[in-house]
Amino acid sequence: MKNLLNKTIKIGIVGTRGIPANYGGFETFAQEVSPELVKKGFIVNVYCDKNGDKDKLDNYKGVKLKYLRVTKSSNPLWFYFFGIQKGLKENDIILVTGTGGAFFYFLNLFYRKKIITNTDGVESRRAKWSFFKRLFIKSTEKLAVRFSHGLVADSKGITKYIQDTYNVYDRNKLKTIEYGAFIKDESSDPVLKKYNLKHKDYFLVVARLEPENNIHTIVNGFIKSGISKKLVVIGNLTENKYVSSLLSKKNRQIHFIGGVYNPSELSALRCSAFAYVHGHSVGGTNPSLLEAMGSGNLCICHDNIFNREVTNNRMLYFDSSQSCAESIMQSYNISNSEYVAYEEYARSRIVDYYNWENIACKYASFFKNLNK
Repeated sequence: MKNLLNKTIKIGIVGTRGIPANYGGFETFAQEVSPELVKKGFIVNVYCDKNGDKDKLDNYKGVKLKYLRVTKSSNPLWFYFFGIQKGLKENDIILVTGTGGAFFYFLNLFYRKKIITNTDGVESRRAKWSFFKRLFIKSTEKLAVRFSHGLVADSKGITKYIQDTYNVYDRNKLKTIEYGAFIKDESSDPVLKKYNLKHKDYFLVVARLEPENNIHTIVNGFIKSGISKKLVVIGNLTENKYVSSLLSKKNRQIHFIGGVYNPSELSALRCSAFAYVHGHSVGGTNPSLLEAMGSGNLCICHDNIFNREVTNNRMLYFDSSQSCAESIMQSYNISNSEYVAYEEYARSRIVDYYNWENIACKYASFFKNLNK
C-alpha cells in the first residue's frame, strides 16, 4: 500500500447520485463534507449519476465532479461497478456510501487502494424488501465489513450493531461519524399560502411513505389525539397498498402533499411547523430529523436507540398510535416557556454536535490515519 501521509490524498466518493444535492441524505453529505475536505488539503472526486446535474458542472466549490455512464435508479449495480472502478483507478482512498457495491470490491485486487464503506442504516430490516432482497442486502453488508479497510457507522447504535453482528471492535477500522445539519429560520408566508397553512398551526412529517417509517402509526395517533391543528405529510405518493391505506385517512386536517423538492420551500415548511413527528425506526442518524432540529422543531420521535441518541433523550417519544397521541397532546398543552426550551435545545444540539465542520474533521482524521 502507498504511504499517503507525505502527499496530497485523493479521495473518491462513490455511490451518491452526486452534487449539488437534490435527492437524499448521502447526496447532502457529499455536498457539505466534500468542500470542507478540499479546504483541509484533500483532492476530492465525487462520482455522479449520468443524469445527476442538468448543467453538468465539472467543479463544485473545489470538488471535482465525474459523471458515470449509467443512472443509479435504473442500473444500481452498474452504477456502483463503474463508480468503484473509476474511483479506485483515480484516487488513493474511496469512500463508498452504502453497502450495495461491496460485490465489486474484488476490483481492488488490480488497484491496491483503500476502501472505506459508510454502511448506512440496517437496510435488511426494512419491511418493504422481499426475503430474497433482504438476503442480498445482508450479503453485501457482510462483504463490506470483510473487505473494507475502514467502516463508518452514522450513529453509536449502528456501531453497536456492527460490533455485535460482525465482531468488529478495532477502533482503527470502525468509526462513528454522524451526519450534520444547518441552523435554519426561513418561515415564508408565500410558501404557507401555497399549501394553505398557517404558522405554527400544523404538525409536520417528512419521510418516504414506508411501513418502517411508521406513517400509519403517526396518522392514527394524530386522529386519536383529537387536537385542532393539522397534520402535514411530505413524501412521494407512490402507488401501492400502503400509500393507498394512508390516503384513505386524509381529511380537512390530514394533508398528504407529496414530495417537496425545492430546498427553500421545504425549509420554510419545517421552520413554521408547530412540531415535527419522526417515525423512522431502522436508520441511524437520520438527516430529516437533524434538519428538523436545525429548524428549531419540537420533535416527537419513534422510540428507538437511534432517535434517542440524536435527540439526547430530550424530546418526546412514541412506540404505538396511543403513545403517539399522548405525545402529540403533551406537546399541544405545554407552556410557552417549555415550548421555547424545546426549540432552543434542538438548535443547540446541532450547533454543539451535529454540524458539518465537525463531521468533516472526523472524516479528515480517519483518512489521514488510515495508513498509519
